[in-house]
Amino acid sequence: MRLAITHATCWPEIRRGSERMLADMGRVMAARGHDVTIISTTPGLPGGGEEQRGAVRHLFLPRRDPPALLARTRQLTLHHLFAWEVRRALLRGAYDSVFCLGWHDAAGALVARRAGARFRLVVAMTGIPVRAYFRRTPLDGLAYRRVLAGADAMVTVSRFAAERMRAEFGRQAEMLPSPVDTAPFAAQPEPTPDGVTRILFVGDAEEPRKGALPLARAYAIARTRLGPDARLEFSGRMAEATRAAILDALPEALRAEATFHGVGAVDDLPRLLARASVVANPAVWEALGMVLIEALASGTPVVGCAHAGTLDIIDDPRIGTLFDPGAFRHVAANDAGLAEALVRTAGLAALPGTAALCRARAAAFSWDALAPRYEALLQPEGAGMGGAVR
Repeated sequence: MRLAITHATCWPEIRRGSERMLADMGRVMAARGHDVTIISTTPGLPGGGEEQRGAVRHLFLPRRDPPALLARTRQLTLHHLFAWEVRRALLRGAYDSVFCLGWHDAAGALVARRAGARFRLVVAMTGIPVRAYFRRTPLDGLAYRRVLAGADAMVTVSRFAAERMRAEFGRQAEMLPSPVDTAPFAAQPEPTPDGVTRILFVGDAEEPRKGALPLARAYAIARTRLGPDARLEFSGRMAEATRAAILDALPEALRAEATFHGVGAVDDLPRLLARASVVANPAVWEALGMVLIEALASGTPVVGCAHAGTLDIIDDPRIGTLFDPGAFRHVAANDAGLAEALVRTAGLAALPGTAALCRARAAAFSWDALAPRYEALLQPEGAGMGGAVR
C-alpha cells in the first residue's frame, strides 16, 4: 500500500499526541512493508523540501504563517494554508490511502479527490469533537461537516470522543486509541528505592485544563500523609508566571520540594516516568491522555480525572486512581479528591506487583496491539476493525 500520513506540524518540533502519532505511524507502517510518505511542515525547511528518515519519506510543504490577527481569531491559520498545499501534494502523488491527523488537511484531501485523485481517506480526530468549537468560525464548521460526510472512515481515540461525535454531529466513528511506542518506557529498569515519594506532572502547564495548579494545591493537602520525603515535580512547558502561581499555591515550607524540569529532551521522559512514584494527570477534556499510558508502560501507577478519555485508561484500581473532577468547566475543581487519590496511589507504588500490572495495561495501547487494526482500516478495500480496547 502506498500510504500518505498528513499533519500540519511534526515531531519533535511540536511535542503533542498528534505529532507523535504522525512519526510513530510512519515508522511502524513502513516496518510492516508499506511505502509511506509523511506530509507535513517544519520550521527547518520553511520553503518545503524532502528528507528520507529511515524507511519513511518526509515531504515538507511550504510553511506559510498567516497574519497574526487572522490567526488569533482562527479565521486563517497555518492549518488552513497547509490544507491547500496538501491538496496539491495529493494530486501529484499516487497514493492508495491517505491518513489525516487533522480535519483541515482532510478537507484539502477531499478537494484533491474531487479534482481526480483516487485514494481511501481515513481521518483521525485526536481531540474531542464539539460543535461549540465552530461558533466563531462557521465556515470551518461547514468544512468539518463535509469531512465527516466525505471521509471513508473516521477514527476517534476514546469512547467519550466517539460518543460526542455521534451526539453532536451524527457520525459513527471507529474507536481506536492513539497507539503508544511503549518500548522506550518498558525498557527502563526499575529504579533503586531511595525513600522519596515523587509526584510527577507531565504536560503543558500553560493549558489550565491540564491541572498543574490544582495538583499543587492537592499536594499541599496530601503532604502530611505522603510523608516527609515527598516531592512534587513538573515536566513540560511552563511560563514564569505559571511557575510563580504554583509556588504561591504551596505553603512556604513546601516550596523547596517543588522541582521544575522544563520541556527537556525527548529521551529524558522515560527516566522521569520510571523514577516517579505517581504520575498525576488531573486534566479534564482529555481525548485520551498519552502520558498516562507512557507512565504505565514505565511501571508507574497513575492518577487522573474520572472524565473523558482518561476513563478508558485507568480501568483497574490496582494501576491507579480516578477522582471526581467536581463541578468544573475547564479545570478540575476537587482539590481534596485529588489529594486523596495521590495518597492512595502512592500506596500502590509500594506494592511489589504494581509495576507489572501497570505495564500489562499499557501493552493494550501499544503499536504491537493496535497497528494491525489501523492497517486493516487503511486498506483500500476498506475492512474496518473498530472497537474498544479491552
